[in-house]
Amino acid sequence: MEKELVKILVDGVARHSGIIAPDRELFTRSLTSIDIPESSQFSVTIPDTAHVVDDDGRRHVLSLRRILRNKNASHYYLSPWKKQLEAVASACGFWSSDILTRQLRADKDLVQMMEECKCPYSLLAKFVTYDYSNPDETLFTITKPILVILGAKDTRKISAWEDKNTRYEKEFALLFTKQIQSEEYFSH
Repeated sequence: MEKELVKILVDGVARHSGIIAPDRELFTRSLTSIDIPESSQFSVTIPDTAHVVDDDGRRHVLSLRRILRNKNASHYYLSPWKKQLEAVASACGFWSSDILTRQLRADKDLVQMMEECKCPYSLLAKFVTYDYSNPDETLFTITKPILVILGAKDTRKISAWEDKNTRYEKEFALLFTKQIQSEEYFSH
């Protein structure tokens, strides 16, 4: 990917609120190494690139997941069997970039933002917080998608989509977690 576009995208991630400051050098190297040929596909998988920060009883992991081709966002049809598969996966607690990109393309407002974007690409990232900083020393995990659409006019819609797809989990036995409501996490 061109260095100018990479800088713009990394700056977009850095401006996103509620996450750790990204390792610009790491993300720049990762995005620069990706070849994005002309294609009708909507997304390109980014090789595993994660920035880890430990902070007072919490571990934060920010990883880039997909480069999204803005011009390929519209005209998407999701078959009934894929809708069912996604419903089951969501109910079982799977976090999948594939599922999120399909949900993104089904959201008319976000698709319109992508079509209006002057940059040819947007980014889908993943932000995970492993939180031990509670009196019970129970592990809570928050997994949030981060969507970067440069120049979006209404970032509230992006935030609402991210919040809707954020997962809260609580460890209840060694290596076992269960999904919880955000209220339970914030009550600790």
